Amino acid sequence: MNKYSREFLVEEFLCRDMELPLNHIINYLIETSNCHSKSMGFSNEKLVKSGFSWMLYKWKINILKYPKAFQKIKIQTWSSGFKSLMTFREYEIFLGSEIIASASAHFLLVDLKTRKPISIPKKIIEIYKIYDVKNFDKIERINEPKDLEIINSFDYKILKRDIDFNNHVNNSIYARLLYEALPDKFSKVKFTDININYTKELRLKDHVFIDVYSKGNKLYFFFKNRDRNIMYARVLTEYIS
Repeated sequence: MNKYSREFLVEEFLCRDMELPLNHIINYLIETSNCHSKSMGFSNEKLVKSGFSWMLYKWKINILKYPKAFQKIKIQTWSSGFKSLMTFREYEIFLGSEIIASASAHFLLVDLKTRKPISIPKKIIEIYKIYDVKNFDKIERINEPKDLEIINSFDYKILKRDIDFNNHVNNSIYARLLYEALPDKFSKVKFTDININYTKELRLKDHVFIDVYSKGNKLYFFFKNRDRNIMYARVLTEYIS
């Protein structure tokens, strides 16, 4: 069973109302998979020096219970498969012996010069030993609802602090901006199911506009440019109050 695990102590300063918010959960997930790659002698630094990088394409996350400040959690990850341009990775978060969250991610291998995905070389596939078990059957494409009205719009200019080593907005920033885009009456909701489709890179000084829709216990977020003709990301969440 080719799984890798890492433990974290949840720091209080990262928490919101004493619970670890979605954006920092995502940071912990990504750090765990980065450490997994590094443990096999294939770190991000090594990959970037070769002119390539992994870029996140889709997330699907289910949270049963949010980690709280000062709790010790364990994150387990494994590579669950490869298909042409994509690799699939799974995650589980444990509090003691209890699974409190699970996630699936799809990554693309991108040429840093062209910023376009390439077929994953066989030598890379051989490094990652596959454990062919997936948390979810698929990660669905999110379509903008045509029968709903926008309940809020939020705009934000990308800052230096938002940029990661791939020279684009770090994927966890999109999750942080979900909280910023929420109307006040939703300020205390907890996301339980999160589906994110990243469609175009956000770069330094880009100005992003987030249109929010609501239906039942679902919230939709669409990250666009000012003219609403370029889509950067699509997000569908389910929540509890």
